[in-house]
Amino acid sequence: MKTLIRLIQFVLSEIAELCSLISLTIMAIGFYMILPILVFFALLAFIFAGNWSWLLGVLIYVLIACAVFLIFKFIPAFLNFIVGILLNERGENKRIYKNYEKWYENVKNQEYERRKKAQEEYQKQQYKEQQYWKEQSQKWQQYQEYSRQQNKKQDNSNSRFDYQNTNDGGIIQKFEEYLDILKIDKNGEINEDVIKKAYRREIKKVHPDRNSDQTANAKAQELNMVKEFLDNQLEYYLMQRRKG
Repeated sequence: MKTLIRLIQFVLSEIAELCSLISLTIMAIGFYMILPILVFFALLAFIFAGNWSWLLGVLIYVLIACAVFLIFKFIPAFLNFIVGILLNERGENKRIYKNYEKWYENVKNQEYERRKKAQEEYQKQQYKEQQYWKEQSQKWQQYQEYSRQQNKKQDNSNSRFDYQNTNDGGIIQKFEEYLDILKIDKNGEINEDVIKKAYRREIKKVHPDRNSDQTANAKAQELNMVKEFLDNQLEYYLMQRRKG
């Protein structure tokens, strides 16, 4: 039924448009060709005979032509209005608008949930990273405390003598502890190149230019101290190990 009404509306609108075009063409011909002639004779009749009927006729002609043109122009709009009432287009528009509002609300809620979930994931990730670096910092502090205690014991046992000239085995123990820090196998090959490669590998992990951790500088200094000790005591350690 709706399709038939729409078809009738389309046909009538096209007919009205065609009639409007025809009337416009006729008006153009009349205004440019016939109207000047009618006006000329109407002026002659008014001037020489005082007759107003010709002027009145020209005015009526113009009004009728304009009225016909406007009627044909108004017909499509009138048909749209009538068809809208018959098909309840206002109610249909309200229904479409409500569906759009519902769809928009769903999309907005989904976007809100997506952003909320992304924010929660980001906060969880930040918390995990903070906890990780906090644990690493605590481990590093524990290691520093342990190293400080070991150094203190070593200093006490050396009795102010250069540890390089002692024979109590403290250097060997400390050397092997520092090998563990650089993750060097004490049972494997140990030389300057092995120490240098291990030091470079570990220093990259804690270098202040690559690590934003607050303890990065302290870790780097600790590794430098380890590297210096291993370099100084390498020959002594190898000699003592060969003797053992």
